[in-house]
Parts: sequence; C-alpha cells; structure tokens
Amino acid sequence: MAFTKINEDNYGEFLIYLKTLADDKYREFHSSIVNNSHLEILGIRSPMLKSTAKEILKGDYEGYLRYSGNKYYEEVMIRGFVTAQIKVTSYEEAKRLTESFLPYIDNWAVCDGYCSTFKRIKKFMPEYFEYIGELIIRDNVWHKRVALVLMLNNYLIDEYIDIVLQRCIDIYSEGYYVQMAQAWLLATAFIDYPDKVTKILKSDGLSFTVKRMTIQKCIDSFRVPGEKKEYLKQIRAEQKK
Repeated sequence: MAFTKINEDNYGEFLIYLKTLADDKYREFHSSIVNNSHLEILGIRSPMLKSTAKEILKGDYEGYLRYSGNKYYEEVMIRGFVTAQIKVTSYEEAKRLTESFLPYIDNWAVCDGYCSTFKRIKKFMPEYFEYIGELIIRDNVWHKRVALVLMLNNYLIDEYIDIVLQRCIDIYSEGYYVQMAQAWLLATAFIDYPDKVTKILKSDGLSFTVKRMTIQKCIDSFRVPGEKKEYLKQIRAEQKK
C-alpha cells in the first residue's frame, strides 16, 4: 500500500493492510508479555512496523498522525516510530512532538519502542536533559519510564552520568514498570561505571526492591564479568529488607 496520502476516507484501507501483516502465533506470544494494555494486538513484528513507519515518513506522515486511532497496539507503535523520527529544526517543535505522543503510552512495549527510535535527542542533548528532569517528577508512571529509558539510551556518558544516577535514585515509585526501568538503567550504567553503581547499591538511597532488581539484571548480563557478579551476589546476601 502506498502512503502518499492518508485521510479519513482511506484510513480503513490502511488498517486492512496492517491486518495482512499479522501473525497469529506472534499475537499470542506478544499479548502474553504486553498484558497490561487496553490496546488490541494484531500480532505484527517490530521490523515490519518500523518499515511501515519509514514509508509513512516518506509520504503523508501528517495525515497518519491526524487520522490514526488507538484501537490497535500496532497503530500506536507506528505513531510512536513516526513521531520519534520526524525531522525538526527547533527544540520547541521537538518537545511538542514528544508531548503529543505521551498520552498514547500505556504499556512498557510502546514506551521502550518509542524511546529506541528517538534519534532527534542527539541534536538537542542539553535541552532534552532538562525536559527529562521535568518528566521524571510527574505522577504519571509512563512519563517517568520514558524519562528513565531516554536517559538509559542517551545519557550514560561522563558528562551526564552523575546527574542521571542521582535522578534515578531520587525516584520513589511503587509502580513495577518504573522500578524495572530504574534497575535497567542502573544495570546498564554498571557496565561502564561499576564503582558508582556499586556505591549506590551499598547505600540507603535506593529501595530494597530496585536494588534486588538491579543486581539480578547485572548477574544476568553477558557484559558483566564473572568476578563482579560474585561481588554483587555478596552485596545481595548482606542486604536485609
């Protein structure tokens, strides 16, 4: 299907096209791991969704953003991929696009998929870092997770690492998907900054749950040396809830 023009009249044809890409077995699998969303899952693999988004970006992406719905998970994922990759010339437009997509996020897969294709952040690193600081203190759990995953993907570097780690430990949330993102960020940071993360794991600044999640992720990682895994196991054994 060509995506040169998307409007109210032909959007139904687009949905029919999407359904031709569906895989019943993949739908069953993906529904089992994205089980907290109100969205209906067709069962289309991510590479196909990204490829479709690229075609839309070459054509009428404004029409897609105007007329696409939020009944199907795949519609929202494509919206996220499109929104994340629209070329902009100003930070104000970049921020507007980011804010426009946040209401569509209600599960970890949409959140993380969106963040993984978020390339324009490299163009506005300082501005987005300040914006992320705003997102992270909002009450919405998905806004917090977006902030954490964007920092994980883009800011685990010398210039930002200390502030990133402080922001991460300052979060207190009972939300599982926020806690898991905190642990994911810390475990990823551990690879290049093991001393900094170890200090956090041995301190009282992080919840017991997130500490345990972080240590387990490090132990499961192929990028963490065996001797460091053993040391982390010792830290875990010494901790009490």
